[in-house]
Amino acid sequence: MTPRAPIVLDSDPGIDDAVALQYLLGTGLWDLKAYTSVGGNLPAEQTYRNARALARAMRIDADVPVHRGAGRPLTRLPHRVAADFHGPAGLGDETLPDSTAAHPTESSARTLLRLSREYEGELTVCATGPLTNVAVALLEDPGFARRVKKFVFMGGAARVPGNITPVAEFNMWADPDSAELVLSSGIPFTMVDLDASHRWLFTPADLAALEAAGPGTALAARLLRVYMEAYRRSGGDGTCPLHDPLAVGVCADESFVTLAEGAVIVESAAELTRGQTVFVPSAAGRVYYPESPALTARARLTGRVALGAGPRDFSKDFVSTLPLWPGTGTGTGPGDEDGLGSV
Repeated sequence: MTPRAPIVLDSDPGIDDAVALQYLLGTGLWDLKAYTSVGGNLPAEQTYRNARALARAMRIDADVPVHRGAGRPLTRLPHRVAADFHGPAGLGDETLPDSTAAHPTESSARTLLRLSREYEGELTVCATGPLTNVAVALLEDPGFARRVKKFVFMGGAARVPGNITPVAEFNMWADPDSAELVLSSGIPFTMVDLDASHRWLFTPADLAALEAAGPGTALAARLLRVYMEAYRRSGGDGTCPLHDPLAVGVCADESFVTLAEGAVIVESAAELTRGQTVFVPSAAGRVYYPESPALTARARLTGRVALGAGPRDFSKDFVSTLPLWPGTGTGTGPGDEDGLGSV
């Protein structure tokens, strides 16, 4: 058997973060070394609690440590949260019990640094929330950028409108200074942005398939039903994008998206365009604003950007993979009023 590759999931759960964790486990491809939380969809203390509860619900809390991340953006006051989409506590209508595992004293950023040294040249980091933890790690040790084998993050909008402002995606808007620090560090990044995630949708038929798959996907189905309803209230068509699960999928299989090489520069100076991700494609073959050596040098720090869907059907893979790692579903929520879920 091929050894499973080491990975860290850095997350701000969050409904789509929650199902991204179950999807990652269901693939069977990864050795999850740590589940690191960060403030984003909710304040950092709540996302940490949610991460612990999800680790218990996914039956990994005895083996995978959950670490608390940065409590605020790198240089800014805390931002508004996304409770309108994710529910007041971040997990829809669910009240999941906390893990009984010990609380690690090591922060998310320190965990990323330690694992990058232990698994130098092997470690994949997948970030599905604001990039604060990764930025803090880089500030402490810039060598983190070269030790990581692959850094995949959900965030940005290269050629499509934003989802928190007309030009900015939420994760980038939440902490643009961290995002710019990370993307200018030389880290080998792949940006899974709204250009791609809005192409892979979760449909009512997909929801019915998860509901029919049994109790192991009951929690995911309930969470996604809330998420779909939030998108419907916002003018959607009854579907929802698979933002964070797609980033996890791309860590292993890039055929889910269409990628292009280029620089991504994050706007952090002006409030109107805060968090805008300016994509400078390498294929353009030109130097923009040559009078600025700093901008020219910045544009040389490139990675890969998802500009749309790829040939492999991610929505289909997501729905078929989730049942491969049954969650307990233990908690209180619609359809589980007695709090008795089962594997």
